[in-house]
Amino acid sequence: MFGPHLIIDGSCCDTRKLGDRILVEQILAEYPTAIGMTKIGGPYMFEYQAPDPAYSGISGLVVIAESHIAIHTFPELDYFTMDVFSCKNFDIEKAISFIRDAFDVKEMDRMLVQRGLSFRGPHHGEHGATDELIAAAEERLAAGIVSKETVDPAQYGSADMRTERDAAAARRAGPTLLPGADAGHMLWPQYGVTPDYGSYGAAAGAHTHVPSRASGVLASGAEQAPAVIEAVQVNPTASVSGLLDKLSTTGGQARRLGQALASWESLARDPDTTIALALSTPVIAAGMRELLVFAVEHRYADLVIASSEDLAADVYEALGFTHVMDGDGVSASAKGVERVRSAMAAFLDGSEPGSIGSAADLWRGLGAWLAQHAPRKGVLQAAAAAGVPLFVPDLASGLFGTLLLEARSRGAAVTLDPAEDSLALARAVCGTPRLGIVRVGEGPADALVAQARDIASSLDLAEPTLTRSVSLGTSRALGAGEWHVALAADATLALPLMVTGLAQRVPGVRRPATPIVAKAQEPALA
Repeated sequence: MFGPHLIIDGSCCDTRKLGDRILVEQILAEYPTAIGMTKIGGPYMFEYQAPDPAYSGISGLVVIAESHIAIHTFPELDYFTMDVFSCKNFDIEKAISFIRDAFDVKEMDRMLVQRGLSFRGPHHGEHGATDELIAAAEERLAAGIVSKETVDPAQYGSADMRTERDAAAARRAGPTLLPGADAGHMLWPQYGVTPDYGSYGAAAGAHTHVPSRASGVLASGAEQAPAVIEAVQVNPTASVSGLLDKLSTTGGQARRLGQALASWESLARDPDTTIALALSTPVIAAGMRELLVFAVEHRYADLVIASSEDLAADVYEALGFTHVMDGDGVSASAKGVERVRSAMAAFLDGSEPGSIGSAADLWRGLGAWLAQHAPRKGVLQAAAAAGVPLFVPDLASGLFGTLLLEARSRGAAVTLDPAEDSLALARAVCGTPRLGIVRVGEGPADALVAQARDIASSLDLAEPTLTRSVSLGTSRALGAGEWHVALAADATLALPLMVTGLAQRVPGVRRPATPIVAKAQEPALA
């Protein structure tokens, strides 16, 4: 007998888990150890968008020394199929129980097939291999067929050199020694699995931050020895999330990029944190519109502070126009700018008297109007639909300020009070016990957030604790400590990587536990 092949078909599951690529990846990463197998490759993950969405899903494969483990999920159909093929016996019931618990499976079909009935090779003993197979494996290692990396066992195995997340990652992925190999002198290649320790199970959503592998400080604040720099290995199948997690163990700006994603992920997983996205540097004209729309729709930000220039670029693109590179800068067509002006005039002139009494009314109303009149979706539409309030620090001096004055001269009933806008932001910022800030550049958005926090006491609001912040395009962090990360890299480079990684780690729409309130005596927008 070569070995057992367990076939599992499951249904009546938690379909959110079936569609969670990172969770499926983590389950596959932990499965071999759970059933006594030896992982040597993967998980290799693939997402397929079928012509019929019902047949879209996630596929994953783990290569184990004993054979392989594969899964295919169909979230829309509430179904998955799985194969566990091994050249040695394993605890079938444990393998079934692990998957049943992982996906909350209520109905399961399983079949056990004995493979290799005509196989005449050496049989496996109690510890997984005969002496002949061990010798063959050592020959492959000596020949360089298996990648190896020399490490200092005194350092790599030292408890003082690891955070808890490090230890958890090590338990899942290595170091794994071939039988007969010298301890501490070989690590299997790393395959870009995204460690997500503490993100699932009882610790899901906990606001106590779990240190990344790049950290030299525990959550309790106890100092540890400096973190080890790990060499990056090329992995053609790595996810963006997995790559950035690996970068957090390197140095320089790459390390900060990985840390920045970890900080934003921690914010997104905490329902009692308000996330403010502060855009002091305009980025929409540089191609970030759809990316920001995704972030708003998935509530990776609970409120957005953007310049008048950025929102004008958003309306310009929503109306079907395209920005172009003009030398080293970005420019808009005169026709498109005129179309923005005429669209804004049409919206303001058509508004009901008294319907625009605050900036929140203005942006919410404009977003709803654009949803009916613009061919593309922009940040304004996404924010209006998701109940994410928008704030503009330079409304009076920007293009929209001019258009508002022109509309008032024509008799449009528009009354805006800048002080009320600041009060509304203060209420929104203080809507939850904790605050996180993702900022792009330095400038007016920072000042507006600082003012909102300062006036909290006058509103009898408890000022939230700024737990962590991410600063892009600047070397200055908002606060002290490891989880206030400043990334000097341009936001147009960092944002696509971070939002993509975040989408892989926190799929679905995030909703805060406490509603965000934009103005006094108003129902929650969300």
